[in-house]
Amino acid sequence: MKLSILILAAGSSSRLGQPKQLIEFQDETLIRKITQTALSISDEILVVLGANAELVGRNLISFSEQVNTIYNPNWQEGMGTSIRIGTEVLAPKSDAIMILLCDQPFVSTSILQEMMQIFANSKRPIIACEYKNQLGVPMLFAQSIFPELLKLHGDKGARAFLHKYQGQIGIVPFPEGSFDVDTFEDLVTLQKTQELL
Repeated sequence: MKLSILILAAGSSSRLGQPKQLIEFQDETLIRKITQTALSISDEILVVLGANAELVGRNLISFSEQVNTIYNPNWQEGMGTSIRIGTEVLAPKSDAIMILLCDQPFVSTSILQEMMQIFANSKRPIIACEYKNQLGVPMLFAQSIFPELLKLHGDKGARAFLHKYQGQIGIVPFPEGSFDVDTFEDLVTLQKTQELL
């Protein structure tokens, strides 16, 4: 199976007031941390850049031989445009696409491996993580779902069509997935967590 990984890193982090992609956690920026995790399970990685593209792209220079980047000129319209542009690039060479965000600091190789294992064993077209009683990213999509990803637009992420596939989704419990870095308060919490680790 050819698994490709799509990392969404185009947002402007307007609520945080600084690029969340470049926040440091465990001695690494969040964008580099999720990229390293992605590389542990796949050699086909695409990072979608938008706001602060030059800054974030520069932070990935050491991965330039292993990771591709693409600029989303419509990043201000929302996540759906980044998923669509990334899928357009990856679909022809992929049996499945996994979507990751850079602001979930607790995504681990083991979580992603569990998703892949459930996908391989169950043949379900979508694998999603569950936290706070809802499904979310990381998510993995079979080739049969690519047409849905290519229809996304605006700020509609992949959750937009999950209801259509109820009963066909493999689920991985990931309570830590509920934590992401959106606000200054989240950043403070992340720094406190780091001190405890």
